[in-house]
Amino acid sequence: MRSFYCVFLLRCYFCAFNLSRKSLWISAKFWFRTLVRFSLFCMFGKFVFLRCSSGVLSTLLLAFSGGISLTSFAQSLPVTNGSFEGPTVPAGFPAYPLVTGWQKAPPLPPEFGISAEDWNNLAGVFPNSPVGNPRHISNLDGNQVAFVFPVPGMSLSQETSSTFTPGISYNLQVAIRGGGALTAGTQFRVGLYYTLNGNRISLASTPVSATSAFATTQELIQVSTGLATVKSTDAWSGRAIGIELAPLSQNGTAGIAYWELDNVRLSAVPEPSTVAMAAVGALALVGLLCQRRSR
Repeated sequence: MRSFYCVFLLRCYFCAFNLSRKSLWISAKFWFRTLVRFSLFCMFGKFVFLRCSSGVLSTLLLAFSGGISLTSFAQSLPVTNGSFEGPTVPAGFPAYPLVTGWQKAPPLPPEFGISAEDWNNLAGVFPNSPVGNPRHISNLDGNQVAFVFPVPGMSLSQETSSTFTPGISYNLQVAIRGGGALTAGTQFRVGLYYTLNGNRISLASTPVSATSAFATTQELIQVSTGLATVKSTDAWSGRAIGIELAPLSQNGTAGIAYWELDNVRLSAVPEPSTVAMAAVGALALVGLLCQRRSR
């Protein structure tokens, strides 16, 4: 058991140091947690091997293996102003056309008929409606929500302090709802991107379509998009993780309509083949040792 434990630790260290040097600080967080958890797991296996009968061990192995989940290794990554609490809307103002930490898309050319001031007012933040108001949001994270008018070309985006790391997959979650006179079928997009030579390149996105239920619901719905495991040969490996929230289509009718956004979360999960297979292999080895001991 001790030799297996040493070999396993060496394998984990080898995998950790083979990751991108540019993102070593992120990788170190994942692999330190992995090492600690599997060290505890191996010590648990040794204790069971020494103390339990084969029948009891089989039951423990079955129960423990059912509890292994890759989500337990997920790491939350920082998102600036993910709940849109900044800036605080000044007293007496219904909304404010600034969003701390987020960038708005540049204004459209003058021939589109939208002035720079009007363009700037297409996205911002506003406070939650009081309890009892039909537009009150019951599951808001904080007290403010971001708004984006359904005008293609407008968007809220940010490049986070984290980078795409080889051996890691990513998941983006956003709470969203339609407000005002937003008509069914109007679409919005939640996506991940990276920047290359000044050009924004989309990597993963999920479209959201407005429904008639948006007019009555008091809860934001959860929308997510994911990026598969990054490879060292990928063009986005080592580059900053970008988040983009953007309308895809205009509203179907006249009137004030907007999208409401909140609680933007970004998480990363180590490569499944490294975590899950190591866990299953360790469980299998403990079972094999127990069988030999029972003979």
